[in-house]
Amino acid sequence: MAMGGVGINRVGGAETLAGELEALKTAGADFVELWVGELGVIRAGELDEARLRPVRELLLDADPAYTVHAPIELNLMQPAGADLHRDVLMAGIRFAGEIGAKVVVCHAGQRIWSRDARVSFKDQLAAERYALREAGDLAGDLGVSVAVENYYPDTSILSGAVYDYSVWPSGLAEQVSEVDHLSVGICLDIGHAALAANAFGFDLIEECAAASPLVRHLHLHDNLGRTDLDVDPLSYGNSVYGIGDLHLSPGSGAIPLEDLFRRVDFPQDPDCCVELAPELASDAREALDAARRLTVRERVAS
Repeated sequence: MAMGGVGINRVGGAETLAGELEALKTAGADFVELWVGELGVIRAGELDEARLRPVRELLLDADPAYTVHAPIELNLMQPAGADLHRDVLMAGIRFAGEIGAKVVVCHAGQRIWSRDARVSFKDQLAAERYALREAGDLAGDLGVSVAVENYYPDTSILSGAVYDYSVWPSGLAEQVSEVDHLSVGICLDIGHAALAANAFGFDLIEECAAASPLVRHLHLHDNLGRTDLDVDPLSYGNSVYGIGDLHLSPGSGAIPLEDLFRRVDFPQDPDCCVELAPELASDAREALDAARRLTVRERVAS
């Protein structure tokens, strides 16, 4: 199995950008994943040139490679404000083009708390595909790929309050296959997939293998595989109880990562982004080393 570079996320806002970039470069990251919504460069669905200019200069001066993560609120299946959601994704792609980033990650449509009965789920899926094709056209022009990420079973999904098809990687693969665009693929979040496998009883390896031909980007982090309706997992899991999307360093949780990387082939040689919870930022070097041990060992073994 071949793999691309190994990078890491950053967790701060624009005010800590320079220091974090230097620390992550020192830790050995091949690239840094930027949450564009935390940088203040998008306003009302458009790039704000006045805010963009100093951020772009800082990023280009710092000179690591970059990938970009679109805002988590982005929802291309949401009928209300559909144009604005699309515009935010387009702005994120343009931002990626400005800084030479090659991947923009966005979450699949999710968190539909109250559904408009006049719009079927089938129509919402079709609307997402249409928006992704539009995004793919822009991304292709700029030399960028859009990678759609699978979600995890948070409390709202476990309780049945909302539905998210992407908690099944195979379901996300079906949707992206129907998008059928050279610049649109999958970001497989292994930590999310592991939580969903335990919650819904599917086979983690089989589901990841079903998505693997379309994977352009990997998110790698660990957790204990625990979900609980009675404990709010919060945005990065509840570390006190060991529940939810903990974003631990690879190998420090319960996901069978060695087995997964040995058995699942990723033919598009995706880059691998280690995603750590904010309180674990000081573990960056160790987390990057752990990710490289997983990917390099299996690359040699194959």
